[in-house]
Amino acid sequence: MSWRDIKIDHIDYVEKCVGEFEITALRFLKKVYEGDTIHYGAFKVKVYENQNIQLRPYESNGFTGVTNLRLKDPMGLGGYEGGIGFGMTVEQALDETVRKFLGNIMDYKAEKKMGLCKEDFVLIDYNEF
Repeated sequence: MSWRDIKIDHIDYVEKCVGEFEITALRFLKKVYEGDTIHYGAFKVKVYENQNIQLRPYESNGFTGVTNLRLKDPMGLGGYEGGIGFGMTVEQALDETVRKFLGNIMDYKAEKKMGLCKEDFVLIDYNEF
């Protein structure tokens, strides 16, 4: 039996981690940080495969990517927002996740009207990610 065939009452679907990637972005982050210290020069992206990908081939989100580095909530509600992306392949989900996250960082910096600092980010503990 495949993990895709598992059906459990009250569970909508299962996702399987199919990839973990280390993204180093020192040159980019050097441009967005204030001062000479780069607090986070890299982050991870995990890509998950949705159990129902074969049941919904018309959708473009069979894979979902998420980042472990989170950006302070631009709405000021106190939370943090990570990067998220979708695709029909691991590579598409990875690409979209990284591009959207870097775009979110640039948007946040523009709203803040100054360089970012350590307090603008939180890194999810590797044991929780």
